[in-house]
Amino acid sequence: MVLRKVSICLAAAIVLSVLINTGLNAVTDIFAKGRAFVAHEIHEESVRPSNALSGSLAHYTMGIICDNDEKFEEAIREYRQALSLEPNISYIHTRLAVDYILTNKEDQALDELKIAASLDPADVKPKFLRALAYTAKGKFEEARKEYADIMRMDPESVWALSSLADLLVLQQKLGEAASIYEKLLEKEKGSSAIYFNLAVIYSKLGKTDAAIDKLKEALKLDPEYVEGYIGLGILYESKKDYSGAIKNFNKALEIEPGNSPLYYYLGLLYSKAGKINEAVAQYELLIKLNPKDALAYIQWANIYLKQKKYGDAVAVLDKAVKGGIKDVGIYLALGYANSELKDYDASLKFYNTALELDKKEPMVYFYLGSLYDKLRNKDAAVKKMREAIKLDPGFADAYNYLGYMFAESGENLDEAIVLIKKALEADPDNGAYIDSLGWAYFKKGEKEEAIKLLEKAVKLEPGEAEIKGHLETVKKALKRK
Repeated sequence: MVLRKVSICLAAAIVLSVLINTGLNAVTDIFAKGRAFVAHEIHEESVRPSNALSGSLAHYTMGIICDNDEKFEEAIREYRQALSLEPNISYIHTRLAVDYILTNKEDQALDELKIAASLDPADVKPKFLRALAYTAKGKFEEARKEYADIMRMDPESVWALSSLADLLVLQQKLGEAASIYEKLLEKEKGSSAIYFNLAVIYSKLGKTDAAIDKLKEALKLDPEYVEGYIGLGILYESKKDYSGAIKNFNKALEIEPGNSPLYYYLGLLYSKAGKINEAVAQYELLIKLNPKDALAYIQWANIYLKQKKYGDAVAVLDKAVKGGIKDVGIYLALGYANSELKDYDASLKFYNTALELDKKEPMVYFYLGSLYDKLRNKDAAVKKMREAIKLDPGFADAYNYLGYMFAESGENLDEAIVLIKKALEADPDNGAYIDSLGWAYFKKGEKEEAIKLLEKAVKLEPGEAEIKGHLETVKKALKRK
């Protein structure tokens, strides 16, 4: 059964995503001077108000203190008190709006910013914050208008341009975003961050070589820019230049030797490059850094599982168990390895241990179902697969496995077709799923439909003997007919 012999790819994929700055971090910078002024100029004896203005400033000061302690709701109460005493101070309205944004109250923030802008029309801060609030609400066009107004007021505003570019990225208007970042580079040629962000956009546009060039420029400006080396590593990997990828990840690791994800990624890269010993060395280093790192053991074992060295995988995973690690992934990997060694009693024991650790993990039921299928306990296998689907209604492999089981037995063929089609909704070009569907149609007697699907499956998975076998069986059946 193609790819239904459950591969143990339990190793978590190391996803290194680049978060484009949407401008929220700038909120603190906008008010940095204001905070310094309050801290140095307002003395304790002046906290007791002698009039409305001094009372308002006292509450404003308390609001700043609450903000510094990240007590945003208390800060909001202080700013509201301040405005009840003196409602015409624009920067208090603006500060209150910031806390509304930080507490996801964008509508209240927009109300305060409207007042702040009317009190001080020349101040761009309320417009900038309005753009952030609109962005948070998904009103991208309104946010874009605010940035346009800011740039009319201050044509040289770098942060307004960069925020607009980031907004365009959110809208998936990558070409426009790239144009703005290119303009920014004319103004800020010494900014490694702008080169980096432009590289990210080029990468999304499929311009891998251009992205690599921009990252190299960023690293010329800042040779310690860890994200730049990571970005280069990912881009080289996308080109299957594993040597270049490894070189850049190692450079990042020199700068940040305690960065655990870098070891994981290097292990995967060495494995892809066929450098097994070097891959293993990365996981050994991780385990030295953290002896309880379950994922490091799983990644290490996964190298042996891919090579079908099941005994070596068991030896690695046993070390984790003896080290006191109680992790679902460890026991699932042990269950799978022992299943491939045909030690089904041990496999069942490990899967049940995983179940004791987490009764809501769909993968546990999936692997248990696959084991019961091997043991020809069909009722138990079906029950476990259904439980996996119930826990995860999007579990494509479980839909496919259950559908193929029905197809193999020639039972529940209509349901089998429905189940496999459900799997294909998640992964339409999965050759194994298409093979399952073709086989189900064949068992149902619809040979013409079956042969179309199986021919497609063979094209997608040309090296899979089982799919070719299914196709030959259907062709022979058609000849006999």
